[in-house]
Amino acid sequence: MMKPLTCVTLKAFLAAVCSLKASLPDSVQKEIRTVAQKGEYDRLDAIARNCSQLTPAYLKARRLLHHPSQERKMGGDFPPDDTPEPFNTETENFARNVDELKDMQELLDAIEAEMTKTGADGSKVPKKIEQILEAEDSVAIARQFFPSCFF
Repeated sequence: MMKPLTCVTLKAFLAAVCSLKASLPDSVQKEIRTVAQKGEYDRLDAIARNCSQLTPAYLKARRLLHHPSQERKMGGDFPPDDTPEPFNTETENFARNVDELKDMQELLDAIEAEMTKTGADGSKVPKKIEQILEAEDSVAIARQFFPSCFF
């Protein structure tokens, strides 16, 4: 059975692969195939963080998969300190490109739907996702399986 953190890693990794416009280097692709063959999906996190092509999209997908509802009631005993900092005269800009996040969320939703279609508990990796990871060119196969999710 796959651990919840492994599921998050797999979903974020697939989203990162799907969001690429160019193929991955052969050395990275070989590592991905090895992970898929051995079923060691936890290693995908290290691969994504060490590959400059994958890192930005992977981290964005991980942030979107982290649900704030999981932190409900945390820190309830420690109310936030609203006292302004006397030395900080700048206002921080918290604006985000919402369209970019929406596209990634749609891709993550499609991956989630694929993962839950075959195994309701998420314990097994679907054939389609295994095919992406075991392929000679994961990006090309991902484009075939998730054609409407590219931005």
